[in-house]
Amino acid sequence: MATSLPGASLQGIDRSARQVDEAARIAREAGVGNVRFERADIDSYASEDRFDYVVCHGVCSWVPAETRRALLALAGRSLAPGGIAYVSFNVLPGWYDKLAARDWLRMFPADDARASLTWLHEAVSPEHADYRRRLDAVASRIKQAGAAYATHEYLAEEQHPQHVSSFLAEARDAGLEYLGDAIPSHAAFEMLPESVAKRAESLEVAQAQQLVDFVRATAFRRTLLVRSEDARARGWRWPLRLQSGAISALRVASRLVPHAPRNAGAASERFDGPAGSVLVIDPTTRRTLHRLAEVAPRSLPFAQVAGDELFDLWLSTGGIDFHAHEPSLGDGLSARPEACPVARWHAVHGGTITNRWHQEVVLPDPVLRRVLGMLDGTRTVDDVGLALATHEVARASVRAIAHAALLVR
Repeated sequence: MATSLPGASLQGIDRSARQVDEAARIAREAGVGNVRFERADIDSYASEDRFDYVVCHGVCSWVPAETRRALLALAGRSLAPGGIAYVSFNVLPGWYDKLAARDWLRMFPADDARASLTWLHEAVSPEHADYRRRLDAVASRIKQAGAAYATHEYLAEEQHPQHVSSFLAEARDAGLEYLGDAIPSHAAFEMLPESVAKRAESLEVAQAQQLVDFVRATAFRRTLLVRSEDARARGWRWPLRLQSGAISALRVASRLVPHAPRNAGAASERFDGPAGSVLVIDPTTRRTLHRLAEVAPRSLPFAQVAGDELFDLWLSTGGIDFHAHEPSLGDGLSARPEACPVARWHAVHGGTITNRWHQEVVLPDPVLRRVLGMLDGTRTVDDVGLALATHEVARASVRAIAHAALLVR
């Protein structure tokens, strides 16, 4: 965030001195000067600073109830007028499916959580097929996410999934009101049977969102909150339906890739995205998706695109992104390409690589990681080619890195 918003000031707090020291080291070595880190406890942290955004991810469900309430109070105090808080937390009823696996792993510790769950799965009678399915789902997720995830999610002493209605009541006590979810499709009534929206019409926001979670078996939320006084001053109330007209002020980017060259005469065309493929019928939307694919990873102002299905594709596919701001993005044609300094640092030292759109990028090829680490703005592509002893691979690597939205210029 600091590298893509150089005019912003960012601050991170954590009670772990090791985490704070590591973050400060990365910022220092990557040359990022507009972010600072401070060791602090949520319960006792006091500051007069006010922020446009407060982000708390992976904390709320993993602390005692009193700390959770202190966290929400801190968010309420720290928001500037018009600011937004993002808080993620584990949710019931979806987490009921996972609690048995957590209890098993804590009561019978093992070096390999996935292997332990697989053993339990095999020991359970096939008559309990649904129970076995839930255990297998947790084991599969641990395989995908790794040991650190298993430790945080299933072995931590504190783990408190909540009903969203209880969370929103605590948020209101802290002077905060529900704005929506960071991934709107996860809470949108447009994605549910019409009977659900009809039933929600007479409900207040916490009850309506609780209805969503029971219908979807929600296990995790990324909730956006605003100051209650801001909501009152603006006469604002959470809407049952998403306001599709709001996207007209935003920029549009697409991660949907045409499966084949454009065929305007076809009845439909297939586009492949991060969550699967989709067939698009509307000719105008298809033209727009081809155009967005041509400029990717860049975005276009909404006024320059068209298509009746864009809003629906955004909700249903995860392949359309709306942005208020486009960071500087390199196309790989610069004489001396420069990659995002934090991504470059992780390419050299290890860890998750995040692009300019804040999306995780998987680079399994060690050559790509090596090239990314070299793109500091001082080398030409030919210089990189000499280091690799192959100019063709260097050029292809820079193109791939540019397409992954990892270049600053």
